[in-house]
This record gives sequence, structure tokens and C-alpha cells, in this order.
Amino acid sequence: MKSKRNPAIIHRLLYSVIAGLLLGIAALALYHVQEHLRQAGPIQSEAFRVEGKADFDGAIAIAPPVMVPDFTLTDQHGEPFNSSQLRNRFALLTFGFTNCPDICPLTLNDFQQVKVMLGALAEQMAFVFVSVDGRRDRPAVLRRFLEFRELDGIIALTRGENDVREIGAPFGLAFEVSGDLANGAYNVNHSAGSYLLDDRGRWIMRFQFGAPAERIAAELRKLLA
Repeated sequence: MKSKRNPAIIHRLLYSVIAGLLLGIAALALYHVQEHLRQAGPIQSEAFRVEGKADFDGAIAIAPPVMVPDFTLTDQHGEPFNSSQLRNRFALLTFGFTNCPDICPLTLNDFQQVKVMLGALAEQMAFVFVSVDGRRDRPAVLRRFLEFRELDGIIALTRGENDVREIGAPFGLAFEVSGDLANGAYNVNHSAGSYLLDDRGRWIMRFQFGAPAERIAAELRKLLA
């Protein structure tokens, strides 16, 4: 008498055999791949190359140029100064304050170096320092600041905080007062860098803080020559 075999058991056995064969084939293939990699020689490749200029020289062209609205401030001699007085010459402008411990003096020293580098071409330029600290930077304070640092030929301007914010808006100027306003022991955090206006009063280039004076002078020579 023949015994009956359960089909389900036969199927499970068949699947087990097939699975075992597949695992064996996979293990054998993996072994051969590892062996090939172990015996292979070094990979040959070309050196990595950077195409184009990788460094940044601190000059950013503004395209299209931005027309700066007319403004009137007070200069270091206590006289009204209108931006129309900058027409027909290029102007390098920066914002800061006389109590600034580092950025502002360094920027103005760069202005002075640029003037010297330009030589006779500097007569076609205006160098402008706009204070963001109208509370302390009165005209007499600005004048003494420039004289003490022997910064000749720089136009220093001052006025109230709201006026300066409005003037600086086209440039993306931001500044914030922190500290004791009542006692005058405060600091002003502000945007750094300088802004070049063309002879029509349009903002055409920005120089990041720290851009070498030589770089700025070279750019100005191209525009003024």
C-alpha cells in the first residue's frame, strides 16, 4: 500500500533546496569579486583640477546700477551737504562711527591709501564717510577725528539715525545700537564695506571689508583713466 505524501511538505522542501542553491551561488560570486579586488593593481586617475578663478578679491559689480536718491546731511564743518555735490565725479562711500575700534579706522586708512595710489586721478574722486552715530558724531567730533588721523580730503557727514537709515537703504545698510545710551557708553554694530558711486550718482560696485587697497585702486583706475 502506497503512502500519500502531503503536497505542502514537498513544496516547502523544494523551496528550501532552491533557496540554498541561490545563497551558495551568491556567496561564490562575492568571493570571486573580493578576490579580484584584492589582486587588482592601483587605480589610475588624473589629478583634480579647478577650472577658472577660485579666489574672491572682494569686489562685487552691481548690475544693473542702482540710482541713489538725493540726500542732504551735515558735513564736518557744520555745513549742509547735498548728494548732488558728488555729481560729475566718482564717489567711494562708507558708513561707520568715530568710536569704532577697528573696522572704520581701517576702512578710512584704505581710502587714504587709495587716494595716494591714484595720484592725479584722485581729483576725479570723492571719499565719503557717513556716521551712523549722530548722537555722538557731531560736526566738530568728525572734524577732530579726521584731523587726528590725518585723513585729508575725506568728506564726513552726520545726521539723525532715521535719516541715515533712509540713505543707507539702497545699499542694504543695517546698524544697531547696543549698550548704555544714557551715559554714552554704547557700541554700534553696522554693515562693513564701501560703495562706489559713478559720476551720475548710481551705485555700481561694492567692496567687501578687507578688500586690498591695491584692488580698489586698480578698479578705479580703469573707470577714471
